[in-house]
Amino acid sequence: MNHLHIIKVALVSMTLLFSTTSADAQDYRKALDTQRFSQSVNTGQNQTLLILDSSWGENKPEIGDEIAAYDSQGNMVSSVVYLGEHTGLALWGDDQYTQAKEGLSKEETFHLKWWKKSKNELVSLEVSEFERGDDTYNKDEITVVSELKSDQILVQELELFQNIPNPVAGQTEINFYLPQKNNVYLGVFNNLGQEIMVLANKSFDAGSHKVEMVSPNLEAGVYFYKLISGNEKHSKQMTVVK
Repeated sequence: MNHLHIIKVALVSMTLLFSTTSADAQDYRKALDTQRFSQSVNTGQNQTLLILDSSWGENKPEIGDEIAAYDSQGNMVSSVVYLGEHTGLALWGDDQYTQAKEGLSKEETFHLKWWKKSKNELVSLEVSEFERGDDTYNKDEITVVSELKSDQILVQELELFQNIPNPVAGQTEINFYLPQKNNVYLGVFNNLGQEIMVLANKSFDAGSHKVEMVSPNLEAGVYFYKLISGNEKHSKQMTVVK
């Protein structure tokens, strides 16, 4: 496949991904309806990553499996459901106007994970060959994967995702993944470390969960939300605007 054709495929995939009028775009909206991974924050700047369906070889995902991209610090920056065809991901870049790191920095390395739905198994992916580009982020670039392989099975651990949307103007969603049934505390703190809101403090089943936060009375500024389950703790920043 020549470079020109690949670029055309990537552009069509990207157009359909964000289209709201095309019938084909309905499939791409299905591709965004992830279960294991949260959706990433739309920061307004991204790089297009296209995984050619032939790149999987004989080890193709099943329809309904999910692929996600992560930055070098373990923050998820894109996710999509596999629909049995070329897979397009928008790798979101970091928003320079918020203190939270919501996406990839320039030339930062990204890596891929594959969730096998039927087995509830998480696998790291290694790109063996790029038809175009490489494994680093550059705004508005198109990267095309032509060969990859599953690397190793990963232990699924407690995972806290960036709230969506961020910045917050009244309401946002916080998603997390729980590897086994356990009690979960989820609270919001100001920059002095004072707890100002408890969003959850109860038992959750294993799996992915979503908690809504309504913040009509919060002053504009930077806040932190903290997730605690057993001996594990995770926290992330959010920005509230008025």
